[in-house]
Amino acid sequence: MASNQKVSEALEHIEKAEKSLKTSFFKWTPDFDSAAHEYEKAAVCYKNAKSPADARKMYIKAADCHRNCQALFHCAKDYEQAANISKDLKKYDECVDLIKKAAFMYREHGAPDTAAITLEKAAKTMETVNTNVAVDLYMEAADIVMVDERLRQAVDSLSKASRLLVRNRDFQKALEVMKKELDMYVELEQEGKIHKCIAIQILIHLHRGDWVAADQAHKTAMGYIGYAQSEVSLLLQELIEAYDQQDPDKASELLYNPYFTHLDNDYVKLARTLRVPGYGGGGAGGGGGGGEQQEEEDEYAGGLC
Repeated sequence: MASNQKVSEALEHIEKAEKSLKTSFFKWTPDFDSAAHEYEKAAVCYKNAKSPADARKMYIKAADCHRNCQALFHCAKDYEQAANISKDLKKYDECVDLIKKAAFMYREHGAPDTAAITLEKAAKTMETVNTNVAVDLYMEAADIVMVDERLRQAVDSLSKASRLLVRNRDFQKALEVMKKELDMYVELEQEGKIHKCIAIQILIHLHRGDWVAADQAHKTAMGYIGYAQSEVSLLLQELIEAYDQQDPDKASELLYNPYFTHLDNDYVKLARTLRVPGYGGGGAGGGGGGGEQQEEEDEYAGGLC
Protein backbone atom coordinates (compact mmCIF):
# COMPACT_ATOMS: atom_id res chain seq x y z
CA MET A 1 0.00 0.00 0.00
CA ALA A 2 2.73 2.43 1.01
CA SER A 3 4.67 1.37 -2.09
CA ASN A 4 1.74 2.21 -4.37
CA GLN A 5 1.40 5.58 -2.68
CA LYS A 6 5.06 6.40 -3.32
CA VAL A 7 4.70 5.40 -6.98
CA SER A 8 1.70 7.73 -7.27
CA GLU A 9 3.75 10.53 -5.72
CA ALA A 10 6.56 9.83 -8.17
CA LEU A 11 4.16 10.08 -11.11
CA GLU A 12 2.90 13.42 -9.80
CA HIS A 13 6.46 14.76 -9.68
CA ILE A 14 7.13 13.46 -13.18
CA GLU A 15 4.01 15.22 -14.45
CA LYS A 16 5.20 18.48 -12.88
CA ALA A 17 8.67 18.00 -14.43
CA GLU A 18 7.24 17.43 -17.88
CA LYS A 19 5.00 20.49 -17.49
CA SER A 20 8.09 22.56 -16.58
CA LEU A 21 9.79 21.45 -19.78
CA LYS A 22 6.92 22.43 -22.06
CA THR A 23 7.07 25.68 -23.99
CA SER A 24 4.27 27.91 -25.17
CA PHE A 25 3.61 31.27 -26.78
CA PHE A 26 4.21 32.96 -23.41
CA LYS A 27 6.98 30.58 -22.26
CA TRP A 28 9.70 30.30 -24.83
CA THR A 29 12.28 28.24 -22.91
CA PRO A 30 11.94 25.11 -20.79
CA ASP A 31 12.38 25.46 -17.03
CA PHE A 32 15.16 22.89 -16.67
CA ASP A 33 15.93 23.79 -13.08
CA SER A 34 12.39 23.12 -11.81
CA ALA A 35 12.17 19.94 -13.90
CA ALA A 36 15.43 18.65 -12.44
CA HIS A 37 14.20 19.06 -8.87
CA GLU A 38 10.90 17.32 -9.69
CA TYR A 39 12.73 14.39 -11.28
CA GLU A 40 14.94 14.14 -8.17
CA LYS A 41 11.85 14.01 -5.97
CA ALA A 42 10.42 11.31 -8.23
CA ALA A 43 13.66 9.34 -7.89
CA VAL A 44 13.42 9.43 -4.10
CA CYS A 45 9.81 8.23 -4.26
CA TYR A 46 10.79 5.33 -6.51
CA LYS A 47 13.63 4.41 -4.15
CA ASN A 48 11.20 4.33 -1.23
CA ALA A 49 8.84 2.24 -3.34
CA LYS A 50 11.65 -0.31 -3.89
CA SER A 51 11.75 0.44 -7.61
CA PRO A 52 15.47 1.15 -8.17
CA ALA A 53 15.44 0.91 -11.97
CA ASP A 54 12.82 3.68 -12.17
CA ALA A 55 14.75 5.72 -9.61
CA ARG A 56 17.86 5.45 -11.76
CA LYS A 57 15.97 6.71 -14.81
CA MET A 58 14.73 9.72 -12.85
CA TYR A 59 18.23 10.61 -11.64
CA ILE A 60 19.50 10.47 -15.21
CA LYS A 61 16.65 12.74 -16.37
CA ALA A 62 17.43 15.13 -13.52
CA ALA A 63 21.12 15.12 -14.45
CA ASP A 64 20.30 15.92 -18.08
CA CYS A 65 18.14 18.84 -16.95
CA HIS A 66 20.86 20.20 -14.67
CA ARG A 67 23.29 19.93 -17.56
CA ASN A 68 20.99 21.93 -19.81
CA CYS A 69 20.95 24.80 -17.31
CA GLN A 70 24.71 24.51 -16.65
CA ALA A 71 24.32 23.32 -13.04
CA LEU A 72 27.22 20.95 -13.61
CA PHE A 73 27.90 20.03 -9.98
CA HIS A 74 24.28 18.97 -9.43
CA CYS A 75 24.38 17.16 -12.76
CA ALA A 76 27.40 15.17 -11.57
CA LYS A 77 25.73 14.32 -8.25
CA ASP A 78 22.66 12.91 -10.02
CA TYR A 79 24.77 10.84 -12.41
CA GLU A 80 26.62 9.52 -9.37
CA GLN A 81 23.33 8.63 -7.66
CA ALA A 82 22.23 6.75 -10.78
CA ALA A 83 25.58 4.97 -10.91
CA ASN A 84 25.22 3.80 -7.30
CA ILE A 85 21.85 2.27 -8.13
CA SER A 86 23.36 0.52 -11.17
CA LYS A 87 26.07 -0.88 -8.90
CA ASP A 88 23.46 -2.23 -6.47
CA LEU A 89 21.65 -3.82 -9.41
CA LYS A 90 24.99 -5.33 -10.53
CA LYS A 91 24.75 -3.52 -13.87
CA TYR A 92 28.42 -2.70 -13.79
CA ASP A 93 28.82 -1.48 -17.37
CA GLU A 94 26.08 1.09 -16.79
CA CYS A 95 27.63 2.00 -13.45
CA VAL A 96 31.02 2.73 -15.02
CA ASP A 97 29.48 4.72 -17.88
CA LEU A 98 27.51 6.89 -15.46
CA ILE A 99 30.49 7.39 -13.16
CA LYS A 100 32.56 8.59 -16.11
CA LYS A 101 29.83 11.08 -16.96
CA ALA A 102 29.78 12.25 -13.35
CA ALA A 103 33.57 12.65 -13.31
CA PHE A 104 33.45 14.64 -16.54
CA MET A 105 30.84 16.99 -15.06
CA TYR A 106 32.86 17.45 -11.85
CA ARG A 107 35.88 18.31 -13.92
CA GLU A 108 33.91 20.76 -16.09
CA HIS A 109 32.63 22.34 -12.88
CA GLY A 110 36.24 22.91 -11.80
CA ALA A 111 36.58 20.14 -9.23
CA PRO A 112 39.16 17.72 -10.68
CA ASP A 113 39.98 16.26 -7.27
CA THR A 114 36.32 15.29 -6.79
CA ALA A 115 36.27 13.83 -10.30
CA ALA A 116 39.30 11.68 -9.51
CA ILE A 117 37.88 10.52 -6.17
CA THR A 118 34.65 9.52 -7.92
CA LEU A 119 36.56 7.42 -10.45
CA GLU A 120 38.60 5.84 -7.66
CA LYS A 121 35.45 4.77 -5.83
CA ALA A 122 34.20 3.07 -8.98
CA ALA A 123 37.60 1.47 -9.55
CA LYS A 124 37.56 0.01 -6.04
CA THR A 125 34.17 -1.56 -6.77
CA MET A 126 35.38 -2.96 -10.09
CA GLU A 127 38.52 -4.55 -8.61
CA THR A 128 36.57 -7.70 -7.75
CA VAL A 129 34.43 -7.56 -10.90
CA ASN A 130 36.73 -6.63 -13.78
CA THR A 131 40.29 -5.68 -12.92
CA ASN A 132 41.01 -4.36 -16.42
CA VAL A 133 38.20 -1.82 -16.06
CA ALA A 134 39.44 -0.97 -12.56
CA VAL A 135 42.93 -0.29 -13.93
CA ASP A 136 41.52 2.00 -16.61
CA LEU A 137 39.53 3.94 -14.01
CA TYR A 138 42.57 4.37 -11.75
CA MET A 139 44.63 5.55 -14.72
CA GLU A 140 41.93 8.00 -15.77
CA ALA A 141 41.76 9.33 -12.20
CA ALA A 142 45.52 9.84 -12.22
CA ASP A 143 45.44 11.63 -15.58
CA ILE A 144 42.81 14.08 -14.33
CA VAL A 145 44.76 15.25 -11.29
CA MET A 146 48.16 15.15 -13.00
CA VAL A 147 46.99 17.97 -15.25
CA ASP A 148 46.44 20.07 -12.14
CA GLU A 149 49.77 18.93 -10.62
CA ARG A 150 48.19 17.09 -7.72
CA LEU A 151 51.03 14.59 -7.73
CA ARG A 152 50.27 12.88 -4.42
CA GLN A 153 46.73 12.09 -5.46
CA ALA A 154 47.86 11.02 -8.95
CA VAL A 155 50.60 8.68 -7.75
CA ASP A 156 48.21 7.03 -5.29
CA SER A 157 45.92 6.13 -8.21
CA LEU A 158 48.87 4.90 -10.27
CA SER A 159 50.08 2.66 -7.44
CA LYS A 160 46.65 1.01 -7.24
CA ALA A 161 46.65 0.47 -11.00
CA SER A 162 50.13 -1.09 -11.01
CA ARG A 163 49.18 -3.42 -8.12
CA LEU A 164 46.21 -4.73 -10.10
CA LEU A 165 48.34 -5.17 -13.21
CA VAL A 166 50.76 -7.28 -11.17
CA ARG A 167 47.83 -9.31 -9.86
CA ASN A 168 46.82 -9.97 -13.49
CA ARG A 169 50.43 -10.78 -14.39
CA ASP A 170 50.37 -8.06 -17.02
CA PHE A 171 54.00 -7.33 -16.26
CA GLN A 172 54.82 -5.20 -19.29
CA LYS A 173 52.07 -2.70 -18.59
CA ALA A 174 52.82 -2.83 -14.86
CA LEU A 175 56.40 -1.76 -15.56
CA GLU A 176 55.20 1.10 -17.76
CA VAL A 177 52.87 2.39 -15.04
CA MET A 178 55.51 1.92 -12.33
CA LYS A 179 57.96 4.01 -14.34
CA LYS A 180 55.54 6.95 -14.10
CA GLU A 181 54.94 6.12 -10.45
CA LEU A 182 58.66 6.08 -9.68
CA ASP A 183 59.25 9.43 -11.42
CA MET A 184 56.55 11.00 -9.24
CA TYR A 185 57.97 9.53 -6.03
CA VAL A 186 61.35 10.97 -7.00
CA GLU A 187 59.80 14.39 -7.58
CA LEU A 188 57.98 14.15 -4.24
CA GLU A 189 61.17 12.89 -2.53
CA GLN A 190 59.34 9.93 -0.92
CA GLU A 191 62.34 7.77 -0.17
CA GLY A 192 60.51 4.71 1.16
CA LYS A 193 58.11 4.66 -1.79
CA ILE A 194 61.01 4.98 -4.21
CA HIS A 195 62.74 1.94 -2.71
CA LYS A 196 59.53 -0.11 -2.71
CA CYS A 197 58.87 0.74 -6.35
CA ILE A 198 62.39 -0.34 -7.32
CA ALA A 199 62.03 -3.60 -5.38
CA ILE A 200 58.80 -4.51 -7.15
CA GLN A 201 60.25 -3.62 -10.54
CA ILE A 202 63.19 -5.93 -9.88
CA LEU A 203 60.85 -8.74 -8.80
CA ILE A 204 58.90 -8.28 -12.04
CA HIS A 205 62.06 -8.39 -14.16
CA LEU A 206 63.16 -11.60 -12.43
CA HIS A 207 59.71 -13.13 -12.89
CA ARG A 208 60.10 -12.44 -16.60
CA GLY A 209 63.50 -14.12 -16.55
CA ASP A 210 65.26 -10.87 -17.41
CA TRP A 211 68.26 -10.79 -15.07
CA VAL A 212 69.93 -8.06 -17.15
CA ALA A 213 66.96 -5.70 -16.74
CA ALA A 214 66.80 -6.44 -13.00
CA ASP A 215 70.49 -5.69 -12.60
CA GLN A 216 70.20 -2.53 -14.68
CA ALA A 217 67.22 -1.33 -12.60
CA HIS A 218 69.27 -1.87 -9.44
CA LYS A 219 72.28 0.03 -10.82
CA THR A 220 70.12 2.91 -12.06
CA ALA A 221 68.47 3.13 -8.65
CA MET A 222 71.84 3.88 -7.04
CA GLY A 223 71.30 7.46 -8.17
CA TYR A 224 68.04 7.82 -6.22
CA ILE A 225 67.84 9.42 -2.81
CA GLY A 226 69.11 7.16 -0.02
CA TYR A 227 68.94 3.94 -2.08
CA ALA A 228 72.64 3.08 -2.20
CA GLN A 229 72.92 3.29 1.61
CA SER A 230 69.68 1.43 2.34
CA GLU A 231 69.13 -2.13 3.56
CA VAL A 232 66.73 -2.58 0.62
CA SER A 233 69.59 -2.01 -1.80
CA LEU A 234 71.69 -4.74 -0.15
CA LEU A 235 68.73 -7.13 -0.05
CA LEU A 236 67.99 -6.65 -3.76
CA GLN A 237 71.66 -6.94 -4.70
CA GLU A 238 71.85 -10.30 -2.92
CA LEU A 239 68.62 -11.46 -4.58
CA ILE A 240 69.87 -10.58 -8.05
CA GLU A 241 73.14 -12.44 -7.32
CA ALA A 242 71.27 -15.50 -6.00
CA TYR A 243 69.16 -15.52 -9.16
CA ASP A 244 72.23 -15.17 -11.38
CA GLN A 245 74.05 -17.96 -9.51
CA GLN A 246 70.91 -20.17 -9.60
CA ASP A 247 70.94 -20.54 -5.82
CA PRO A 248 67.32 -21.40 -4.83
CA ASP A 249 68.07 -21.74 -1.12
CA LYS A 250 69.61 -18.29 -0.88
CA ALA A 251 66.83 -16.80 -3.02
CA SER A 252 64.16 -18.42 -0.82
CA GLU A 253 65.78 -17.06 2.33
CA LEU A 254 65.87 -13.56 0.86
CA LEU A 255 62.31 -13.66 -0.46
CA TYR A 256 60.98 -14.51 3.00
CA ASN A 257 62.74 -11.44 4.40
CA PRO A 258 60.28 -9.25 6.40
CA TYR A 259 60.72 -6.50 3.82
CA PHE A 260 58.94 -8.63 1.22
CA THR A 261 56.44 -10.26 3.58
CA HIS A 262 55.15 -6.86 4.72
CA LEU A 263 54.31 -5.65 1.21
CA ASP A 264 50.76 -5.64 -0.16
CA ASN A 265 49.38 -9.15 -0.65
CA ASP A 266 49.76 -9.05 -4.43
CA TYR A 267 53.45 -8.25 -4.06
CA VAL A 268 53.94 -10.86 -1.35
CA LYS A 269 52.61 -13.44 -3.78
CA LEU A 270 54.88 -12.03 -6.49
CA ALA A 271 57.88 -12.61 -4.25
CA ARG A 272 56.85 -16.06 -3.09
CA THR A 273 56.16 -17.39 -6.58
CA LEU A 274 59.51 -16.32 -8.03
CA ARG A 275 61.40 -19.27 -9.52
CA VAL A 276 65.16 -19.51 -9.86
CA PRO A 277 66.41 -20.84 -13.24
CA GLY A 278 67.74 -24.36 -13.33
CA TYR A 279 65.59 -25.58 -10.43
CA GLY A 280 62.50 -27.68 -11.00
CA GLY A 281 60.76 -26.97 -7.69
CA GLY A 282 58.07 -24.49 -6.70
CA GLY A 283 58.20 -20.78 -6.11
CA ALA A 284 59.77 -18.65 -3.38
CA GLY A 285 63.15 -19.10 -4.98
CA GLY A 286 62.39 -22.71 -5.82
CA GLY A 287 63.46 -23.82 -2.36
CA GLY A 288 60.07 -24.79 -0.92
CA GLY A 289 58.27 -28.11 -1.22
CA GLY A 290 55.24 -28.47 -3.51
CA GLY A 291 52.64 -28.75 -0.73
CA GLU A 292 53.98 -25.80 1.21
CA GLN A 293 54.11 -23.69 -1.92
CA GLN A 294 50.54 -24.56 -2.85
CA GLU A 295 49.45 -23.49 0.61
CA GLU A 296 51.25 -20.16 0.20
CA GLU A 297 49.67 -19.55 -3.21
CA ASP A 298 46.20 -20.35 -1.89
CA GLU A 299 46.71 -17.94 1.00
CA TYR A 300 47.26 -15.02 -1.35
CA ALA A 301 45.16 -16.16 -4.27
CA GLY A 302 42.37 -13.72 -3.47
CA GLY A 303 44.61 -10.66 -3.38
CA LEU A 304 43.54 -7.68 -1.30
CA CYS A 305 40.15 -7.64 0.35
